[in-house]
Amino acid sequence: MSKKIIAVIPARSGSKSIKNKNMIKLNNKTLINIAVSKAIESKLFDKVLISTDSETYANEALKVGADLLELRPKNLSDGKTTLALVLKDILIKLNSSGEYYENIISIQPTSPLLSIKSLKKSVKLFFDKKATGVATISLIENFHPLTAQKLNENGRISFLNKPKNIKQLFPRQNRPKSYKYTGGLYLRKSKNILNYKGDGWALGKKAYGVVVPNMEAVDINQPEDLHMLKFYLNKK
Repeated sequence: MSKKIIAVIPARSGSKSIKNKNMIKLNNKTLINIAVSKAIESKLFDKVLISTDSETYANEALKVGADLLELRPKNLSDGKTTLALVLKDILIKLNSSGEYYENIISIQPTSPLLSIKSLKKSVKLFFDKKATGVATISLIENFHPLTAQKLNENGRISFLNKPKNIKQLFPRQNRPKSYKYTGGLYLRKSKNILNYKGDGWALGKKAYGVVVPNMEAVDINQPEDLHMLKFYLNKK
């Protein structure tokens, strides 16, 4: 019998930009602890699973209530492996043991300000719309994607993707609102992941976005992101 949703907390070790970033502490709780606790507290998921190549990370998640299938294999633990491939490996192994889930959500420890409210909103939208995928997104405010440029060998610039009508970009107030994935969560039909071949985000043909505030969109990947995190925590 299929269950509705499995939650996966992906926490690969070996980050080069910030060492052991998934073990950074906020209010005496690690990012792994925060992500697992949030998923469990939401009461939305049939199982909360940690996916990691580190025994230390695994133990951190287990002590706050996560389950562990097995440590992530080396071929899925480098910085070039897409999250969807990691999730695909998990689903295949669960299915082979007779454990089936209709849907799968990934919740990133590096987005510690993502709220339970946004988790619930995402799941509700997913089922209300009979969606194939839902992702958290945030408004792009510091630049507009339609103005992006590329640089050739000689230093000349040109549009990365030239708009059909450049006049529509000026004045800037005329530019359409644009959004980016925050990476905080991706909720997908399991079949999207099982059919994944390295093409896109595996959100399917009926994907929706949940707009979150800038505070919840903070994703810790570079040292400067820690300054942004501190800014929002102080503001909060």
